[in-house]
Amino acid sequence: MTRTLLFLALLTVCGATLRSQVFPQPASVSAHPLVDTLRLESAALTEFWGKPVSVAVSVLLPRDYATATDRRYPVRYNVAGYGGRYNRVNRLMGNREFADWWTSDVAPGIITVFLDGSGPFGDSYQLNSASSGPYGDVLIEEIIPAIDARYRTRGVAERYVDGCSTGGWVSLALQLFYPDEFAATYSYSPDPVSFHRMQLIDMYADTNAFVNKAGLQRPSRRDIYGEPNLLIRDEFAEENAEGTDGTYVTAGGQWGAWNALYSPRGEDGKPLAAYDGVTGTIDPTVVEHWKKYDLLLLAKENWAELGPKVAGKIYVWMGDMDNYYLNNAMRDFDTYLKSATNPTSDAVIEFAPMKGHCTDYSHRRVLEQIAARGE
Repeated sequence: MTRTLLFLALLTVCGATLRSQVFPQPASVSAHPLVDTLRLESAALTEFWGKPVSVAVSVLLPRDYATATDRRYPVRYNVAGYGGRYNRVNRLMGNREFADWWTSDVAPGIITVFLDGSGPFGDSYQLNSASSGPYGDVLIEEIIPAIDARYRTRGVAERYVDGCSTGGWVSLALQLFYPDEFAATYSYSPDPVSFHRMQLIDMYADTNAFVNKAGLQRPSRRDIYGEPNLLIRDEFAEENAEGTDGTYVTAGGQWGAWNALYSPRGEDGKPLAAYDGVTGTIDPTVVEHWKKYDLLLLAKENWAELGPKVAGKIYVWMGDMDNYYLNNAMRDFDTYLKSATNPTSDAVIEFAPMKGHCTDYSHRRVLEQIAARGE
Protein backbone atom coordinates (compact mmCIF):
# COMPACT_ATOMS: atom_id res chain seq x y z
CA MET A 1 0.00 0.00 0.00
CA THR A 2 2.16 2.82 -1.30
CA ARG A 3 0.13 5.68 0.15
CA THR A 4 0.27 4.15 3.61
CA LEU A 5 4.05 3.83 3.37
CA LEU A 6 4.28 7.50 2.50
CA PHE A 7 2.30 8.33 5.63
CA LEU A 8 4.62 6.07 7.65
CA ALA A 9 7.66 8.10 6.67
CA LEU A 10 6.26 10.98 8.69
CA LEU A 11 5.69 8.85 11.76
CA THR A 12 9.30 9.02 12.90
CA VAL A 13 9.10 12.82 12.88
CA CYS A 14 5.91 12.99 14.89
CA GLY A 15 6.74 10.23 17.39
CA ALA A 16 4.90 10.27 20.68
CA THR A 17 2.48 13.01 19.59
CA LEU A 18 0.90 10.59 17.16
CA ARG A 19 0.96 7.53 19.39
CA SER A 20 -0.80 9.41 22.17
CA GLN A 21 -3.71 10.54 19.99
CA VAL A 22 -7.05 9.46 21.48
CA PHE A 23 -9.61 7.51 19.44
CA PRO A 24 -13.31 7.25 20.33
CA GLN A 25 -14.48 4.23 22.31
CA PRO A 26 -16.48 1.46 20.61
CA ALA A 27 -20.21 2.15 20.30
CA SER A 28 -22.95 -0.18 21.54
CA VAL A 29 -25.16 -1.81 18.90
CA SER A 30 -28.47 -3.22 20.15
CA ALA A 31 -29.18 -6.89 19.51
CA HIS A 32 -31.50 -7.46 16.55
CA PRO A 33 -31.90 -10.50 14.29
CA LEU A 34 -31.21 -8.37 11.19
CA VAL A 35 -28.26 -6.41 12.59
CA ASP A 36 -24.62 -7.45 12.74
CA THR A 37 -21.50 -5.66 13.95
CA LEU A 38 -18.17 -6.17 12.22
CA ARG A 39 -14.96 -5.09 13.99
CA LEU A 40 -11.55 -5.14 12.34
CA GLU A 41 -8.09 -4.28 13.55
CA SER A 42 -6.99 -2.04 10.71
CA ALA A 43 -3.57 -2.95 9.35
CA ALA A 44 -3.29 0.43 7.62
CA LEU A 45 -4.19 2.54 10.66
CA THR A 46 -2.17 0.37 13.03
CA GLU A 47 0.87 0.83 10.82
CA PHE A 48 0.28 4.57 10.48
CA TRP A 49 -0.26 5.28 14.19
CA GLY A 50 2.24 2.77 15.57
CA LYS A 51 -0.35 1.21 17.88
CA PRO A 52 -3.39 -1.05 17.40
CA VAL A 53 -6.31 0.81 15.88
CA SER A 54 -9.63 -0.90 15.22
CA VAL A 55 -12.55 0.11 13.03
CA ALA A 56 -16.15 -1.06 13.18
CA VAL A 57 -19.30 -1.00 11.08
CA SER A 58 -22.84 -2.19 11.65
CA VAL A 59 -24.72 -4.13 9.01
CA LEU A 60 -28.47 -4.14 8.43
CA LEU A 61 -29.61 -7.23 6.54
CA PRO A 62 -32.74 -7.71 4.42
CA ARG A 63 -35.64 -9.53 6.06
CA ASP A 64 -35.08 -12.73 4.01
CA TYR A 65 -31.28 -12.89 4.28
CA ALA A 66 -31.26 -15.91 6.59
CA THR A 67 -33.77 -17.91 4.54
CA ALA A 68 -32.95 -16.99 0.92
CA THR A 69 -29.53 -18.60 1.17
CA ASP A 70 -28.97 -18.78 -2.60
CA ARG A 71 -29.64 -15.07 -3.09
CA ARG A 72 -27.05 -12.30 -3.41
CA TYR A 73 -27.81 -8.68 -2.59
CA PRO A 74 -26.82 -5.14 -3.52
CA VAL A 75 -24.91 -3.39 -0.75
CA ARG A 76 -25.23 0.21 0.34
CA TYR A 77 -22.51 2.00 2.30
CA ASN A 78 -24.11 4.71 4.39
CA VAL A 79 -21.99 7.63 5.60
CA ALA A 80 -23.28 9.54 8.61
CA GLY A 81 -23.75 13.22 9.15
CA TYR A 82 -20.87 14.80 11.03
CA GLY A 83 -19.37 12.43 13.61
CA GLY A 84 -22.17 9.85 13.38
CA ARG A 85 -21.27 6.45 14.77
CA TYR A 86 -22.02 3.03 13.36
CA ASN A 87 -24.56 2.41 16.13
CA ARG A 88 -27.02 4.79 14.44
CA VAL A 89 -28.65 1.60 13.20
CA ASN A 90 -30.17 1.44 16.73
CA ARG A 91 -32.14 4.62 16.13
CA LEU A 92 -33.19 3.53 12.65
CA MET A 93 -34.50 0.13 13.70
CA GLY A 94 -36.00 1.72 16.80
CA ASN A 95 -38.20 3.78 14.51
CA ARG A 96 -41.40 1.75 14.27
CA GLU A 97 -42.43 3.15 10.90
CA PHE A 98 -39.08 2.29 9.27
CA ALA A 99 -38.77 -1.09 11.01
CA ASP A 100 -42.29 -2.12 9.94
CA TRP A 101 -41.51 -1.13 6.35
CA TRP A 102 -38.10 -2.83 6.36
CA THR A 103 -39.53 -6.14 7.51
CA SER A 104 -42.48 -6.00 5.08
CA ASP A 105 -42.78 -7.59 1.65
CA VAL A 106 -42.45 -4.24 -0.14
CA ALA A 107 -39.00 -3.30 1.22
CA PRO A 108 -36.12 -3.89 -1.20
CA GLY A 109 -33.51 -6.56 -0.54
CA ILE A 110 -30.42 -4.44 0.08
CA ILE A 111 -27.64 -4.83 2.64
CA THR A 112 -26.75 -1.55 4.38
CA VAL A 113 -23.32 -1.02 5.94
CA PHE A 114 -23.19 1.88 8.41
CA LEU A 115 -19.69 3.37 8.42
CA ASP A 116 -18.23 4.94 11.54
CA GLY A 117 -17.61 8.70 11.49
CA SER A 118 -15.14 8.71 14.36
CA GLY A 119 -11.53 9.72 13.87
CA PRO A 120 -8.57 11.15 15.77
CA PHE A 121 -9.33 14.80 14.88
CA GLY A 122 -13.10 14.56 14.50
CA ASP A 123 -14.86 12.89 11.59
CA SER A 124 -12.43 10.90 9.44
CA TYR A 125 -14.31 11.65 6.21
CA GLN A 126 -13.41 8.11 5.05
CA LEU A 127 -10.48 9.43 2.97
CA ASN A 128 -6.71 9.36 3.23
CA SER A 129 -5.46 12.27 5.32
CA ALA A 130 -1.93 13.42 6.11
CA SER A 131 -2.90 13.83 9.76
CA SER A 132 -5.69 11.36 10.50
CA GLY A 133 -4.29 8.49 8.45
CA PRO A 134 -5.26 6.33 5.47
CA TYR A 135 -9.01 6.03 6.06
CA GLY A 136 -9.65 5.75 2.33
CA ASP A 137 -7.37 2.72 2.16
CA VAL A 138 -9.14 1.28 5.20
CA LEU A 139 -12.52 1.48 3.48
CA ILE A 140 -11.47 0.30 0.03
CA GLU A 141 -8.83 -2.29 0.98
CA GLU A 142 -10.08 -3.57 4.34
CA ILE A 143 -13.75 -2.91 5.10
CA ILE A 144 -15.23 -3.53 1.66
CA PRO A 145 -13.33 -6.80 1.06
CA ALA A 146 -14.36 -7.99 4.53
CA ILE A 147 -18.03 -7.23 3.81
CA ASP A 148 -17.90 -8.98 0.44
CA ALA A 149 -16.23 -12.01 2.04
CA ARG A 150 -18.67 -12.28 4.95
CA TYR A 151 -21.98 -11.49 3.24
CA ARG A 152 -23.63 -12.52 -0.01
CA THR A 153 -23.14 -9.28 -1.90
CA ARG A 154 -23.12 -8.68 -5.65
CA GLY A 155 -19.80 -6.90 -5.46
CA VAL A 156 -18.89 -3.66 -7.17
CA ALA A 157 -21.60 -4.03 -9.82
CA GLU A 158 -24.21 -3.19 -7.18
CA ARG A 159 -22.21 -1.38 -4.51
CA TYR A 160 -23.61 2.04 -3.61
CA VAL A 161 -22.70 4.89 -1.27
CA ASP A 162 -24.91 7.58 0.21
CA GLY A 163 -25.23 10.14 2.96
CA CYS A 164 -26.29 13.64 3.88
CA SER A 165 -24.26 16.69 4.96
CA THR A 166 -20.83 15.28 5.86
CA GLY A 167 -22.13 12.01 4.49
CA GLY A 168 -23.24 13.79 1.33
CA TRP A 169 -19.74 15.14 0.72
CA VAL A 170 -18.04 11.87 1.58
CA SER A 171 -20.35 9.81 -0.64
CA LEU A 172 -19.74 12.12 -3.61
CA ALA A 173 -15.99 12.27 -2.89
CA LEU A 174 -15.73 8.48 -2.70
CA GLN A 175 -17.44 8.15 -6.07
CA LEU A 176 -14.99 10.65 -7.59
CA PHE A 177 -11.80 9.45 -5.87
CA TYR A 178 -12.64 5.77 -6.35
CA PRO A 179 -14.87 5.75 -9.45
CA ASP A 180 -14.33 2.06 -10.18
CA GLU A 181 -15.30 0.94 -6.66
CA PHE A 182 -18.93 2.15 -6.57
CA ALA A 183 -21.89 1.71 -8.89
CA ALA A 184 -23.51 5.02 -7.87
CA THR A 185 -23.67 7.70 -5.22
CA TYR A 186 -26.72 9.32 -3.63
CA SER A 187 -25.39 12.54 -2.14
CA TYR A 188 -27.67 14.87 -0.17
CA SER A 189 -26.69 18.40 0.96
CA PRO A 190 -22.95 17.78 0.68
CA ASP A 191 -20.37 19.96 2.44
CA PRO A 192 -18.67 22.52 0.15
CA VAL A 193 -17.68 20.81 -3.09
CA SER A 194 -15.62 23.84 -4.15
CA PHE A 195 -13.35 25.82 -1.86
CA HIS A 196 -14.09 28.94 -3.86
CA ARG A 197 -17.34 28.75 -1.89
CA MET A 198 -16.41 27.24 1.46
CA GLN A 199 -19.79 28.27 2.78
CA LEU A 200 -19.36 32.04 2.19
CA ILE A 201 -15.54 32.00 2.16
CA ASP A 202 -13.40 31.97 -0.99
CA MET A 203 -10.43 30.03 0.33
CA TYR A 204 -8.35 30.94 -2.71
CA ALA A 205 -8.97 34.69 -2.69
CA ASP A 206 -10.15 35.83 0.75
CA THR A 207 -7.68 36.66 3.51
CA ASN A 208 -10.05 36.28 6.45
CA ALA A 209 -12.69 33.69 7.25
CA PHE A 210 -14.61 35.73 9.82
CA VAL A 211 -15.05 39.04 8.01
CA ASN A 212 -16.07 39.61 4.39
CA LYS A 213 -14.79 42.28 2.00
CA ALA A 214 -17.45 44.69 3.24
CA GLY A 215 -16.14 44.35 6.78
CA LEU A 216 -19.18 42.41 7.95
CA GLN A 217 -19.13 39.32 10.14
CA ARG A 218 -19.72 36.21 8.03
CA PRO A 219 -22.60 33.98 9.10
CA SER A 220 -22.21 30.23 9.04
CA ARG A 221 -25.88 29.31 9.33
CA ARG A 222 -29.27 30.76 8.38
CA ASP A 223 -32.90 29.77 8.32
CA ILE A 224 -34.61 29.04 5.00
CA TYR A 225 -35.72 32.67 4.73
CA GLY A 226 -32.13 33.87 4.86
CA GLU A 227 -32.01 35.10 8.46
CA PRO A 228 -28.49 34.40 9.87
CA ASN A 229 -28.38 32.67 13.26
CA LEU A 230 -24.74 31.70 13.79
CA LEU A 231 -21.43 33.43 13.01
CA ILE A 232 -18.30 31.63 11.81
CA ARG A 233 -16.29 33.53 14.46
CA ASP A 234 -18.50 32.07 17.19
CA GLU A 235 -18.15 28.54 15.83
CA PHE A 236 -14.38 28.87 15.98
CA ALA A 237 -14.54 30.26 19.52
CA GLU A 238 -16.51 27.20 20.63
CA GLU A 239 -14.06 24.82 19.00
CA ASN A 240 -11.03 26.69 20.37
CA ALA A 241 -12.45 26.20 23.85
CA GLU A 242 -12.73 22.45 23.25
CA GLY A 243 -9.27 21.91 21.76
CA THR A 244 -6.66 20.08 23.80
CA ASP A 245 -4.15 22.75 22.77
CA GLY A 246 -6.61 25.64 23.01
CA THR A 247 -7.31 25.70 19.28
CA TYR A 248 -9.96 24.32 16.94
CA VAL A 249 -7.29 22.12 15.33
CA THR A 250 -7.55 19.49 18.08
CA ALA A 251 -11.18 20.06 19.14
CA GLY A 252 -12.78 17.38 16.98
CA GLY A 253 -15.37 19.87 15.70
CA GLN A 254 -16.50 20.62 12.17
CA TRP A 255 -13.89 23.23 11.25
CA GLY A 256 -11.16 21.19 12.90
CA ALA A 257 -12.14 18.05 11.01
CA TRP A 258 -12.18 19.86 7.67
CA ASN A 259 -8.76 21.25 8.52
CA ALA A 260 -7.44 17.81 9.53
CA LEU A 261 -8.54 16.25 6.26
CA TYR A 262 -7.47 18.98 3.86
CA SER A 263 -4.31 20.39 5.49
CA PRO A 264 -0.75 19.03 5.64
CA ARG A 265 0.67 17.75 8.90
CA GLY A 266 3.00 19.85 11.01
CA GLU A 267 6.19 18.69 12.66
CA ASP A 268 4.33 18.25 15.95
CA GLY A 269 2.02 15.67 14.37
CA LYS A 270 -1.01 17.95 14.32
CA PRO A 271 -2.63 19.34 11.17
CA LEU A 272 -1.31 22.73 10.12
CA ALA A 273 -3.93 25.42 10.65
CA ALA A 274 -5.50 26.88 7.53
CA TYR A 275 -7.11 29.55 9.73
CA ASP A 276 -6.00 31.51 12.74
CA GLY A 277 -8.71 30.41 15.15
CA VAL A 278 -8.79 33.78 16.93
CA THR A 279 -8.43 36.32 14.12
CA GLY A 280 -9.77 34.29 11.19
CA THR A 281 -6.70 35.00 9.03
CA ILE A 282 -6.30 32.42 6.24
CA ASP A 283 -2.88 30.88 5.51
CA PRO A 284 -2.63 30.51 1.71
CA THR A 285 0.34 28.12 1.91
CA VAL A 286 -1.78 25.64 3.86
CA VAL A 287 -4.77 26.17 1.59
CA GLU A 288 -2.66 25.16 -1.40
CA HIS A 289 -2.71 21.64 0.04
CA TRP A 290 -6.51 21.75 0.13
CA LYS A 291 -6.80 21.74 -3.65
CA LYS A 292 -6.57 17.97 -4.02
CA TYR A 293 -9.77 17.67 -1.95
CA ASP A 294 -11.66 20.30 -3.96
CA LEU A 295 -14.23 18.14 -5.76
CA LEU A 296 -14.94 20.70 -8.47
CA LEU A 297 -11.22 21.00 -9.25
CA LEU A 298 -10.92 17.22 -9.20
CA ALA A 299 -13.71 16.89 -11.76
CA LYS A 300 -12.40 19.67 -14.00
CA GLU A 301 -8.80 18.48 -14.04
CA ASN A 302 -9.62 14.81 -14.60
CA TRP A 303 -12.85 14.85 -16.57
CA ALA A 304 -11.57 13.11 -19.71
CA GLU A 305 -10.67 10.06 -17.63
CA LEU A 306 -13.19 10.47 -14.82
CA GLY A 307 -16.28 11.31 -16.87
CA PRO A 308 -16.75 7.87 -18.50
CA LYS A 309 -16.23 6.14 -15.15
CA VAL A 310 -18.96 8.08 -13.36
CA ALA A 311 -21.54 7.98 -16.16
CA GLY A 312 -24.93 7.09 -14.69
CA LYS A 313 -23.51 7.14 -11.17
CA ILE A 314 -24.09 10.62 -9.71
CA TYR A 315 -27.25 11.82 -7.99
CA VAL A 316 -27.14 14.92 -5.78
CA TRP A 317 -29.96 16.59 -3.87
CA MET A 318 -29.54 20.11 -2.54
CA GLY A 319 -31.93 22.49 -0.86
CA ASP A 320 -31.70 25.86 -2.57
CA MET A 321 -31.87 27.54 0.84
CA ASP A 322 -29.37 25.22 2.49
CA ASN A 323 -28.89 26.36 6.08
CA TYR A 324 -25.09 26.35 5.70
CA TYR A 325 -24.93 28.02 2.25
CA LEU A 326 -23.82 24.75 0.66
CA ASN A 327 -26.00 25.30 -2.39
CA ASN A 328 -23.58 27.98 -3.62
CA ALA A 329 -20.70 25.57 -4.26
CA MET A 330 -23.08 22.98 -5.67
CA ARG A 331 -24.39 25.52 -8.20
CA ASP A 332 -20.83 25.90 -9.48
CA PHE A 333 -20.42 22.12 -9.62
CA ASP A 334 -23.69 21.79 -11.52
CA THR A 335 -22.71 24.55 -13.96
CA TYR A 336 -19.46 22.81 -14.75
CA LEU A 337 -21.03 19.38 -15.27
CA LYS A 338 -23.65 20.85 -17.58
CA SER A 339 -20.88 22.38 -19.69
CA ALA A 340 -18.58 19.33 -19.62
CA THR A 341 -17.69 17.72 -22.94
CA ASN A 342 -15.76 14.63 -24.01
CA PRO A 343 -17.80 13.18 -22.43
CA THR A 344 -20.96 15.07 -21.59
CA SER A 345 -22.24 14.49 -18.08
CA ASP A 346 -25.48 12.74 -17.18
CA ALA A 347 -25.20 13.57 -13.47
CA VAL A 348 -28.53 14.37 -11.84
CA ILE A 349 -28.29 17.38 -9.51
CA GLU A 350 -31.65 18.32 -8.05
CA PHE A 351 -32.13 21.73 -6.43
CA ALA A 352 -35.23 21.97 -4.23
CA PRO A 353 -36.65 25.51 -3.86
CA MET A 354 -37.04 26.80 -0.28
CA LYS A 355 -35.65 23.59 1.19
CA GLY A 356 -32.98 23.55 3.88
CA HIS A 357 -30.18 21.24 4.91
CA CYS A 358 -30.96 17.53 4.40
CA THR A 359 -34.70 18.24 4.34
CA ASP A 360 -35.59 15.49 1.86
CA TYR A 361 -33.06 12.88 2.95
CA SER A 362 -34.20 9.59 4.45
CA HIS A 363 -32.90 6.03 4.55
CA ARG A 364 -36.09 4.78 2.95
CA ARG A 365 -35.83 7.26 0.09
CA VAL A 366 -32.27 6.20 -0.73
CA LEU A 367 -33.08 2.51 -0.47
CA GLU A 368 -35.98 3.00 -2.88
CA GLN A 369 -33.75 4.99 -5.24
CA ILE A 370 -31.26 2.13 -5.30
CA ALA A 371 -34.03 -0.44 -5.82
CA ALA A 372 -35.43 1.60 -8.73
CA ARG A 373 -32.17 1.17 -10.66
CA GLY A 374 -33.02 -2.49 -11.18
CA GLU A 375 -36.60 -1.89 -12.35
